[in-house]
Amino acid sequence: EDMTGEYLTPDSTPKRKVMDIDKVVGKIVRMMRYRQEKEGKEYGVVVLAEGLAEFLSDDVLKDVPRDDHGHISVANVDLGKMFAKRIMAEFTKQTGLKRKVTGLQLGYECRCARPHAFDVMLGSQLGVGAYRALCEEKLNGAMVSVSGQLDLHFVPFEQLVDPQTLVTVVRFIKHNSDFHKLARFLESSSGE
Repeated sequence: EDMTGEYLTPDSTPKRKVMDIDKVVGKIVRMMRYRQEKEGKEYGVVVLAEGLAEFLSDDVLKDVPRDDHGHISVANVDLGKMFAKRIMAEFTKQTGLKRKVTGLQLGYECRCARPHAFDVMLGSQLGVGAYRALCEEKLNGAMVSVSGQLDLHFVPFEQLVDPQTLVTVVRFIKHNSDFHKLARFLESSSGE
């Protein structure tokens, strides 16, 4: 869900929304209880986008490392464990029962199976590209990218970051591009 209405604290402003963690946790626990009481399910998965860390209060974020522009290091928040601890406590408070909740920050292991030859080649080429960008091309502030048959490209950060917000510019997939058509094909092939 989007962070709106009842899930925001009174500290929220038009420029900075602040999540009411207790209300979000309460909703998750209500869902857990419903599944247990109505469906007999004492298990489940709740997926939280790591971007929710941006909505945490300044109190919660006070010890989280920040970059040179003041942006939080989302990877260092450990949202899963933070929520798991609060969810277990709230579940016990509401029911008098204990429930194990495991917070897990998924990454590579969730996105794909064991690395195959292409993964190794891509990782190696990007590593070689980083070396070439720094040592041979003397570049600083560039992203290493590949296209075609893993041809290296060095993209200056100025082309990737909005100078006003210092946040990476979202690059949308072009409608009717081959990549877009592939996504639509895979959707229809999988029955979604």
